[in-house]
Amino acid sequence: MSLHSASWRVHCSAVDDLSVIEDSMQWLAGEGAEISRERSKSHHGAPQMMIEASIDRKKGAKQAFLRMGVAALSDLRSAGIADLIDEDKALHVRIDIDELVQGRISLATGKSRKFAVKGRFKIESYPGQEPVEILNQLIDDIV
Repeated sequence: MSLHSASWRVHCSAVDDLSVIEDSMQWLAGEGAEISRERSKSHHGAPQMMIEASIDRKKGAKQAFLRMGVAALSDLRSAGIADLIDEDKALHVRIDIDELVQGRISLATGKSRKFAVKGRFKIESYPGQEPVEILNQLIDDIV
């Protein structure tokens, strides 16, 4: 089994270097990702930009998941991967944006969870299959 799709999203303020963040997200998501930008306002009215990388193909989604690397995937597993899967069988992760723009991938924890790249991976699972087992198998393939 695999993943149906994946997306990475981050909300940026007016002082963030959008080109650096967008390049980092393109690297994280892979070649087949479609990058989009959307202007909006924050809750308090400040201008912000949402950058999203969408991957609609199964192969690209799996590659984007595995691109997180052995260390981040092992951390994900030890943090309790089951707690990060929602009722729609989608895995939600957060990557530290400061590490990402430096070319490193690590899970966002503590204060870094507030300004992080949010990942959503739609898990391909059918009746009788456990989404956690599918993700653990994907992780086992590279560990």
